[in-house]
Amino acid sequence: MFKTIKNALKTPDVRKRLLYTLLLIVVFRLGCYITVPGVNSVALNEAMQNTTGIAGLIDMISGGAFSRFSLFAMSISPYITASQLLGMIIPSLEKLTKEGGEEGRKKINRYTKMLTIVLALVEGIGIYLSYKSAGIFVDNSFLTGLLVVTGLVAGTSMLMWLGEQITAKGIGNGISLLIFIGIISRLPSGITTLWNLIMTDSG
Repeated sequence: MFKTIKNALKTPDVRKRLLYTLLLIVVFRLGCYITVPGVNSVALNEAMQNTTGIAGLIDMISGGAFSRFSLFAMSISPYITASQLLGMIIPSLEKLTKEGGEEGRKKINRYTKMLTIVLALVEGIGIYLSYKSAGIFVDNSFLTGLLVVTGLVAGTSMLMWLGEQITAKGIGNGISLLIFIGIISRLPSGITTLWNLIMTDSG
């Protein structure tokens, strides 16, 4: 196995694709630490100390971006939802995928992107309204709400683009890879939390 990987890395195209993938992963992780404009960082830290339930699941998938209210807080979930909804909205989607060829795939991709933006907008507004009363924003003005929602939608759009670029020019399925990286990035903190709970119970 290791010999196969070593031989593959000797190929210039594979090395190029691997480095490109790693670069975009770094961009993804950096984006997880850039807070959306209009957020009060001090109030955010207090409000997000114990993120549980659905919010905790979103935070895990987003690699901690949700608890930081970063540009990538919504992760790639609107894209995944859009892909699933398209199958229900357009019954002939499976046929288009099989028989439409390259043109069919482009059409599906275009529909998915459009629906993703719509869902991201709805989800962004929902998140803003849900946390509006928590006092994590600098104020409750329309401009602040617009900045927050725009930042969240832009972040999802950026993730969608990163996923496409990894798929096209990198290694593996970009969307799946971003989700995987987001989850494993939370493992160290998860293990630490579990260890502290064990030590607390044993004490």
